Amino acid sequence: MRTIEQRAAEFGRVHGAKELAGLRYYTGGAGESVLMLPGGAGIGVSWVDLALALRGEYRTITLDYPSTATTLASLADDLVALLDAEGVDRAHVVGQSAGGMLAEVLTQRAPDRVASLVFSGTGLYGPEDVERLAGKLATIRETPWDQTVEAVREALRAVWQDSAEGAFWLSQVESAYQRAGREGLANSYAMLLDLARHSDQFKPGWRGPTLFLAAVDDPLITAAHSQCLHALHPGADLHLYSDGGHSLLLTRPSDYITEVTNHLRRALNAG
Repeated sequence: MRTIEQRAAEFGRVHGAKELAGLRYYTGGAGESVLMLPGGAGIGVSWVDLALALRGEYRTITLDYPSTATTLASLADDLVALLDAEGVDRAHVVGQSAGGMLAEVLTQRAPDRVASLVFSGTGLYGPEDVERLAGKLATIRETPWDQTVEAVREALRAVWQDSAEGAFWLSQVESAYQRAGREGLANSYAMLLDLARHSDQFKPGWRGPTLFLAAVDDPLITAAHSQCLHALHPGADLHLYSDGGHSLLLTRPSDYITEVTNHLRRALNAG
């Protein structure tokens, strides 16, 4: 298998980078559009393996989250503008971690733009998370920046300790946070805090094809978080792995790509 550095280089070669009102995004391939929303670090290259696997049959779109965004609602509106700019009426949406939360916000705000959903390693934060997230936000703003970066580094090492490619992804996330700076990192938590304050207003109603991918040993998403999101999508397909942690595309790439590919084919057949 090619190294992650080689695969990332290919991702860069075959996905054109574009800018839209401060939003940097990447497109490649042709066919039905698949919008891939990264986790909290907000780096589009995190989808390298899925993007390369899909580009023979689908048009893939992913993005780097702007460091200035302070709510998932405003970021969802940016996604609608992105789809408009690319001439995409409806997209299949895949969201990992915070990207899954963003996918739900997009579905709540613009349900007609979503053709199908894949949620992985994600759930919904709610009122019970407000105090915790507010505390993290305050800590980021009050702690010396080098200490904050080191704390993020240690947390990610723990999440990716069993991955041979963990060092590469750690460097990618650290670079993203250094570019964003303290305020950009604070804004990423402000988005989650705003979600926690408002997610109890979300209503079920979107009935398109939906797939949940999760692992029992995910250290970041609790059963309560998962249930809050599942409740909005009764009848969704669920594949629960006994292991794999938070980042299934990293720890179980073959399983992840197979499940997403099969889901997309079912969604196209159903449509």
